[in-house]
This record gives sequence, structure tokens and C-alpha cells, in this order.
Amino acid sequence: MPNTTNKDYTKYSQRQLFSLMHKKEQEIEKLKRDRAYLEKKMVKELEKKDKGFTIKLEELNKILQEINKRANDCCFGHEIPNIQTQQAMRDADKKETDLFVEDFSSYSNERKKALGVEAQS
Repeated sequence: MPNTTNKDYTKYSQRQLFSLMHKKEQEIEKLKRDRAYLEKKMVKELEKKDKGFTIKLEELNKILQEINKRANDCCFGHEIPNIQTQQAMRDADKKETDLFVEDFSSYSNERKKALGVEAQS
């Protein structure tokens, strides 16, 4: 606890007062330097902790993403086709065809000719 007794500085000489003021200014400067040092030290400690925390969060996010990916691949892969397949299915539903097959063998032979495969007769 600081000394709170009142001192009578009127009895001090000019040299003593100057010396006292100089001493107090040095103490104030030292306190400012100490404060700045402690602030820097605290910032460094917080950065270390924050960096470690951030790294752990990133690792956890990667793990969660991998779990979600595996769950989606496993559970939903056979139920929900990819976007290209969905679009192809929509296009096929919208497309009207005028193809009527009465004789499958003649249709098969025409397809083979179109594809360049020799037809067996």
C-alpha cells in the first residue's frame, strides 16, 4: 500500500525538488515501458492461443466436412442422382417421340446399320 502521509515540500530546496521531479518522471516512464511490455506480452500470448484454437477449429471443420461427404455418398447417392442425370431425366420426360416399333427385329437391324454394325440375317 502506498504511503499516503502528506509531505511538506516547501522545506525542500530547489535542487531537491528538481531531483524529486526527475525521479518521479523516471518512475512514470518506467511504468509506461512496463505497461507497453506487458501489453505486447499479452497480445503474443493471445495470438498463440488464438492460433492454436483456429488450427483446431480448422481441423474439426475438415473432419465434419469429410463425415458429411461420406454420409451423403453413402446414404443419398443411390436416391438422388447428380445434376446431369436429373437434367437428362427431365429432358427425357419432356421429349416426345414419334418412334413406334411394330417389329423389333427390323428396328434392331436399322439401329445396327446406323451404328455401322453388320446385321445378322
